[in-house]
Amino acid sequence: MKRALMLAVLLTLVLTACSEATVNPTPETVDPATIPDPTATPAPTPTDKTPVILTICTASLPETTFPYSGPATAAKRRLTDLLFPPALNEIDGELIPLLLERIPSQDNGDLRLEAVSIRRGQMVIDTQGQLVMAGEGVRLWPSGCREEACVITWNGLDPLEMDQMVVDYTLRDGLTWSDGTPVTPADAVFSYHLASDPSGTAFGWAETYTQTFSAWDAHTLTWRGYPGFASEHIEQFFWAPLPAHRFAENAEGAAIAADPLWRADMPGYGPFALAEWGVEELRLTRNPHTPATEAAFPGVDQVILRRVEGGAGAAWDALQARTCDVLDASFNLAERPDLLDAIRNSDSYELWIEPDSTSTQLVFGIRPAEYDALANPVFAQRKDFFADPRTRQALAQCIDTAALAEQTGTQPAILAGLSYDPVAGVALLEQTGWHDHDGDPSTPRQAQDALGVFNLTPLTLTLLAGPTPFHQDLAAGIAALLTACGVGVTVETLPIEELYAPGPEGPLFGRGFDLALIAWQPSPAPGCALYTSPVVPHAANSWIGTNIAGFSDPDYDAACITALLAPPAEAAARQAAADDAYLEHLPALPLVQPVQVEVWFEGEK
Repeated sequence: MKRALMLAVLLTLVLTACSEATVNPTPETVDPATIPDPTATPAPTPTDKTPVILTICTASLPETTFPYSGPATAAKRRLTDLLFPPALNEIDGELIPLLLERIPSQDNGDLRLEAVSIRRGQMVIDTQGQLVMAGEGVRLWPSGCREEACVITWNGLDPLEMDQMVVDYTLRDGLTWSDGTPVTPADAVFSYHLASDPSGTAFGWAETYTQTFSAWDAHTLTWRGYPGFASEHIEQFFWAPLPAHRFAENAEGAAIAADPLWRADMPGYGPFALAEWGVEELRLTRNPHTPATEAAFPGVDQVILRRVEGGAGAAWDALQARTCDVLDASFNLAERPDLLDAIRNSDSYELWIEPDSTSTQLVFGIRPAEYDALANPVFAQRKDFFADPRTRQALAQCIDTAALAEQTGTQPAILAGLSYDPVAGVALLEQTGWHDHDGDPSTPRQAQDALGVFNLTPLTLTLLAGPTPFHQDLAAGIAALLTACGVGVTVETLPIEELYAPGPEGPLFGRGFDLALIAWQPSPAPGCALYTSPVVPHAANSWIGTNIAGFSDPDYDAACITALLAPPAEAAARQAAADDAYLEHLPALPLVQPVQVEVWFEGEK
């Protein structure tokens, strides 16, 4: 959530482009006869000036300012950051308090673990990180327990205490909505109830683990997680305030989300407030009640979000014609290297490039669904290519993520402890029983005493990919790199609706593939949590889950889930252990991250 502060920095950079020129007057000799009579009524001096406007162009305007509905486009994120900035902003891994007096921590007492008594039937977090009902046979962490050795299987009767994470958030004094109304803790509680409305689309990771979020006094809110849960991501458990005073107390979530106020006179507590909602552009004006506005956004009186049709080329023309000061990330400039070269070759423009929050991974089909009903996978139709985790590690060493990133206009994903080394990859394939039987590196290797497969089985895999040019380029690059290591790869392209169809028919969630390209949406949970045992899609859970690899290992689960549920003081060590477990088992290989590209006009040099 860097955008609010980053925008402040960017606005400073473009002042030469959008602010009025300053004229330094030349001293003149004054004729005493021209000095006005002090008794005469002075003529009025004009004080109005032309407003300084920053125009940000985007491919599509938001549908609403309501933060919990509609697509999360670049313009929508920009708009909500200007109106409703986050309470805590993360800059280079460090939290900055925007709305709060201080950052809650265990040192200052605003974050603590409280031992609470557990009763039968109470909702708690079990040792698999799942929200369950406490009762007989449930495995739980007693208070003070952080290791597998002290986990208990509760009988539902004995006295039991578990740790509950509690966080106090204290609002800064003087926070005011643009209509002059003070911002109160009730506004943040109002926002939380809207985000956690089961009929909406915003319910997610933070809402799942929240037991209560309530106002404690005129300045303080208290968050409580379910017993058994802890996290270092305290920024996720404060919901940006929304103007509760503009809605009836008994209004329901769906009615509030559909209220036309979100496209009209919507107040904000950020540096700007919504002034006009048009078909082609939105206009925001400075919020006079935000004390830090002038310091954070010097010289800018209004921000316009303007829609530009015609794609990246039309947007670049509009920027050069000065009908735009900024092109946001919606124009996908990363896919237009010709335009990026032109921008880089001009001193009048500044490129801002950030990794996107999504990550594209190569997932290994470790345990296909057909293995669920077999005592021995060696007799399955799909051969058990990945029974030995070293085979997965070998394939990873054969894949040059830096080259793939350059080929696709993205950034390589970093996985500490694993690097591109095809020589080591080939050697590891030999160790795991995949041999170059004919001395021809262009033909697939064959199994000879490889774990889980019959001898002479060729190492020939099918890679599933979506139809977009990005995924096709990525798949072709992977196939070429693996072929050089003696791995036969056939790329199979499927329509998105077929690729992501529910199981058991869908190849991904039905766990019926060798290799697959998939992009995961961001989550505060550790990346290993995508591949724990509880989230394997199968018939018993209606084929719902992110672990499409079908991978399951109790030691991996323990390392990952203790990282997921670690309080801040323990998070770094727990995450390091989870990273080691991920690298050892490697259910999927992070490949690349798409980038978000913005262009700012800086003025003629």
